[in-house]
Amino acid sequence: MRTLTYLGIFLFVSLTLVAVPKAGGYVWDPRIIIPITAFLFTLLVWLLARFIGTDRSSLEVIITALFVLLFAPGSHLFFSRDEDAIIELTSQCIVPFFLTQYKRISRRDFKRAYALMLLMGIFCSFTHDGITVPLCLAFLLMAWQRRNEFFRLACWPMVAGWLVGTVLQFVSRNHMPKLTPDLGALTNQTSMVLGLLWDTKIFMLVVALTFWLSTTSWGRTELLRTFRRQRLIAYSLLFALSCVPFVPLGIENAVTGVCFFALLWTLLLVQALERRFFGAARARRN
Repeated sequence: MRTLTYLGIFLFVSLTLVAVPKAGGYVWDPRIIIPITAFLFTLLVWLLARFIGTDRSSLEVIITALFVLLFAPGSHLFFSRDEDAIIELTSQCIVPFFLTQYKRISRRDFKRAYALMLLMGIFCSFTHDGITVPLCLAFLLMAWQRRNEFFRLACWPMVAGWLVGTVLQFVSRNHMPKLTPDLGALTNQTSMVLGLLWDTKIFMLVVALTFWLSTTSWGRTELLRTFRRQRLIAYSLLFALSCVPFVPLGIENAVTGVCFFALLWTLLLVQALERRFFGAARARRN
C-alpha cells in the first residue's frame, strides 16, 4: 500500500509540474527535467519518512510529503524545473540518507568501509552549511553519553568525518568563533534571526505544537517519549536554537538549520498525534 502511496506522490508532482506554466520557458527538456524532479522529491519524502519513522502508514507518508512541500527549507525551488530544483532536491536528499546510515550501522561492524564512512561525513558536513554546527554538537553530545562504547560502535568514523567537515567549514571561510564575542552584536544577531524565524511557518508551528502538547499530561508523555526515541533530532534542534546568537556560519544558515530540524521535530509530533487520534480506529479496522 505504501508503494502505491509513493507512486501517487510521484504522479502528483509530475502532473503538477506539467500543468503549472513555467515563467520564462524551459532551459532543459521538460521530458527530462520533470521526471527527475518528481523522482527526487519522492526520494526525499521516502528518505525522511524512513529516517524519522513516519512510513508506517499511507497517511503518515502523505503528511510527510505535505510538510516537505510546504515547510522544507528551499522548497520554493522544488518546482523551478531547472538545475536549481535538481541541486536543491539532491542536497536535501543527502542529509536524511546520511542520518539513516548513521542509525542503521551504529551497532554493526563495517571495518572495511570505515574510510568511506569518514569521507561521507566530511562531504555531508562541508556541503550543508545550515545544519553543520548543530548536528556536529549533537553528535559530540551523544558520543559523550556513550563514551564507554563509542569507539566500539560502527558509526564513529561518520561522527569523526562530520567533525572534520565542520572544522573545514570555518577554516575555508576564515571565520573561526571568537572567544570573547561582543554582547551588543550577539543581541542584534539574536533579534534579527528570531525575527526571520518568526516569519517562517514551520518555526511558528513547532513552537505552538510543542507548547500545546506541554499543557496536557498525555502531551508531556508524548514529548518525553519522542525526545528519548529521537535524541539526535531533539539535540540538533536545541543546539540550532542555541547557536542563534552566534550565527557561526551566517544568519541565513542559522535560520535554515533551525527550520530543518523544526520540520523533523514537527513531523514527529504530528506522527504522535496521528497515532493517538487515528491509530486506534486503524487497529480496529485491521
